[in-house]
Amino acid sequence: MLELYPDFYNDVFGPIMQPGSSSHTAGPCRIGYVASCLLDAPLKRIQVYLDPEGSFAGTFGWMSEDLGMLAGAYGFLPEEEKIFDIRQILNEEGILYQFIFEKIAESSHPNAVKFVLTDRDGEQVVLVGNSIGGGMIEVVWAMGIPISYKGDKELVIHTNRRQYVLRPILPVITTEKKKPQLFSDFEEWIRIAEEKHLSLWETALVYEENSSGWDREEIIEYMRVIQRLLKRQTDYIDEAREQLLETSLSGYHFRKWESYCKQSHPVIGDVITNALTYAYRVQAFRRGVRIVPGPMGTGGGYLYSAVRAVMEARNLSDEDALHGLFVAAGVGAICYTRSEPTGEATGCAGECGVCSAMAAAAITEMSGGTPGQVESAASLALQAAIGWPCDPIPGGKNQPCFSRFTTAITMAITFSELALSGRDGVVPFHEVVDVMDKVGREMPSGLKCTAEGGLCASPKAEQCKAKMYVKKGDALHQIQ
Repeated sequence: MLELYPDFYNDVFGPIMQPGSSSHTAGPCRIGYVASCLLDAPLKRIQVYLDPEGSFAGTFGWMSEDLGMLAGAYGFLPEEEKIFDIRQILNEEGILYQFIFEKIAESSHPNAVKFVLTDRDGEQVVLVGNSIGGGMIEVVWAMGIPISYKGDKELVIHTNRRQYVLRPILPVITTEKKKPQLFSDFEEWIRIAEEKHLSLWETALVYEENSSGWDREEIIEYMRVIQRLLKRQTDYIDEAREQLLETSLSGYHFRKWESYCKQSHPVIGDVITNALTYAYRVQAFRRGVRIVPGPMGTGGGYLYSAVRAVMEARNLSDEDALHGLFVAAGVGAICYTRSEPTGEATGCAGECGVCSAMAAAAITEMSGGTPGQVESAASLALQAAIGWPCDPIPGGKNQPCFSRFTTAITMAITFSELALSGRDGVVPFHEVVDVMDKVGREMPSGLKCTAEGGLCASPKAEQCKAKMYVKKGDALHQIQ
């Protein structure tokens, strides 16, 4: 049997979801959903266990972890808009729920979560899973049995009581049509493209043919769906601004930037100005407007913000941008093959840095760059992000995330231009990914999405957290 490897529509651009974090909202939602599938009778009680030293406990409520977990246990997947109403739904149906902060013995992963669900007949099911980034999960323990389930195929669990069936939850299901991974670094990618007389984007398409077993047109159409969703993320504010999910604690970034641009022409130039305008639209969020991670929850939208600004400046077509997205997916697949690009594992380099590298490669491809220039653009962008911590401040108006994704977007455009000018990235992209992974994993846990170290330890950040949270030990402590 072939070893599972990163897929464009499972790992890189996925899941298609409601606004939130891919690893903190979508991932635990999927784990809860898998747990709910074990029940025979209607749900009566939800108990969610979180490691007090883990990432979920550190940012609990701020990244909608609570909503994702409860919604999943109820039977919703991340694309369901009712995820935002889950507390009301549970209260109306008399379903009890509780969050418990204690060590999870079955997993040491920073994004581990344990579900204990009780049905109306009094039967209990227990499941432990890890959110491993980009909405992807691994269930490691169910009904007393160690397992490894990532949602790509059906898994049957046999116990003394009965058998349980875990059904696939990912867009791309592993079948007998799956072939070996086509490439895991740029050297292989470029070599195969030259041998087959294909462009990088066409070779990336072959990668997905091997992975999914889908036909060419099916793969292209799914990417078009993603492209339309990404474009809508940059447009939706024009529809209904009063429905945005911005708050005083998250900041009103788009409103302030839009007002400034109307009053003063930014000296950074039209392309960067437009890229930031689109990105801050993406960041505002509105329930019902689905997002596409890549790799972080809003990463796909940020990536497309840079792509769209360059596309408009160079009078490129949607088809050109589509080709860029396939190259971005190939870059993302290399990153997911060699690393775990999440804030919890590798710091913000694994999120904003990878997002920037994907965008830089996409822009270079659609601008007519050579394969070597595409790799250099990705390498240059990721090199600049190595060592970035992931230290989001709860209640801190999205700092320092705002600074880092702004940097990622502008870096992508700048390093693409430098690569097109002939600047060599020097270090092959896969080696940069390996260094990013090593440096990220060596950082202390306080610097990796636990809201404990880095800027989160500053006096001002402590004040922000105090406004956001009442008491760490109270599982329902989020201030509404």
